[in-house]
Amino acid sequence: MSELVEKSFPANTLLKGLRSIGYNFSTAVADIIDNSISANASQIDIFSDPLSDTPYFCILDNGCGMNSDELDNAMLFGSNREQKQDNEIELGRFGLGLKSASLSQCRKFIVASKKFGRIHAMCFDLDIVEQNNKLLLQLLDNTEIKKLPHIDDLIEYETGTLVIWQKFDKIEGSAKKFEDTFRALVADSKKHVELVFHRFYDNIIIKYNQKRIEERDPFLLRSHGRQQTGRTKEINVDGAKIVVIPYTLPFANTLTQDEKALLGNPKSIFDEQGLYIYRNRRLILWGSWMRMGIRSELNKLARIQIDIPSQLDAVWTLDVKKSSANIPDKVKEQIKVAIEDSIVRSKRTTRFPGVKEQSVECKVWNRINEHEGKIKYLINRDIPAIRALYDVLGTHEQNLLNMALSQIECYLPKYSISNDNMDALTITNSGDDSEEEHLIEEVIEILSMFDEDKKLEQFDHIFITEGYQKIAKYKEQIRKKVFGND
Repeated sequence: MSELVEKSFPANTLLKGLRSIGYNFSTAVADIIDNSISANASQIDIFSDPLSDTPYFCILDNGCGMNSDELDNAMLFGSNREQKQDNEIELGRFGLGLKSASLSQCRKFIVASKKFGRIHAMCFDLDIVEQNNKLLLQLLDNTEIKKLPHIDDLIEYETGTLVIWQKFDKIEGSAKKFEDTFRALVADSKKHVELVFHRFYDNIIIKYNQKRIEERDPFLLRSHGRQQTGRTKEINVDGAKIVVIPYTLPFANTLTQDEKALLGNPKSIFDEQGLYIYRNRRLILWGSWMRMGIRSELNKLARIQIDIPSQLDAVWTLDVKKSSANIPDKVKEQIKVAIEDSIVRSKRTTRFPGVKEQSVECKVWNRINEHEGKIKYLINRDIPAIRALYDVLGTHEQNLLNMALSQIECYLPKYSISNDNMDALTITNSGDDSEEEHLIEEVIEILSMFDEDKKLEQFDHIFITEGYQKIAKYKEQIRKKVFGND
């Protein structure tokens, strides 16, 4: 029978690998918050100070806390999770998050936790580990604990945990100015946390330096009558349930300031289309179709919410960082139905304003379908204002007018208009806001430029022209002003 030999490994090599596992500052912060939520915290406070003698980043919660043995287990790589049951608040995965997330951003982290009226604290310092090439942890005494930043806030809680990051070697090595880079990373992490934990907003208060994070809603669920919700689909896999809900946002240019704020004021909602995958209500992945749909301007309003339980982590090949996953082949076809629902609605909503524009009987711009997918937009020379102008101009002036209109058509800023629409900017070149009184005056002025026969001919035509349809209800009133009472 072959012999089994236990091998030790060099701590320095192990930690160097774990520090490069792929976290960024924001995903690392989210991983620590996962532990707070799993500990039933109702309040999570994040503090940071780049100007302290020893710059720090802290995450404090009022969760259930840990005793000495539990803290010792939590600081162990691959900590024992046998007592952790899969449930809606358990966001842990491999027992690596606290250590790997913290060390990915700093060389020293401290965990202080309060339970049964006592505070225990342990410190992981890479300087000490590298000197000895062993996984050595420091047990802090009461004097050292009292010197920790924001320890007084933990003392006020009946139970809770405080995680402190220090010695930010990676930031110091890459930053031009440490303070500016540090503050920017903290600000980015706040935006990330707002979105990743947006479904916990009503139950858990999360603050950054004593200011509560903003509410986020990537589906605009409260925009009743404008946002569209498709049919919920439940998929059973290995005894667990995946829930899929397709959503479609309102047309981008109609979004209110409050709605844009709920979306996080994105530069472009084009980048946020696609699947939104949640594990126990915690957002894992978003803004991607994961090869299940096509990223396009017409699909930009489509959002698919997919809820997966932690029992299916292995099926979805969820990684340590809880920031990526793969859709199992066995559910792809069922999810595709919801995707197609949302995409169809997005295309319909995105196209509707254009369809509405083209439905006008006498348009300012005519859309000419040439051939081989080529489209040309030409100014309609038959609208009354241009017809009237032709009538009062001589041949030379008419030629100049034709040249001017042709130049306008040739240099239509189609790419700028497309980019502005993708960025959900509101293009204000619109006659919709024109006052009715002003439009009535315009109609009277245009008609005055025709001789009597043509004036009569153009009168009915002008009220089916784009821009003047809205004052058709004043048609008889205008007729009296133009032709008199007869």
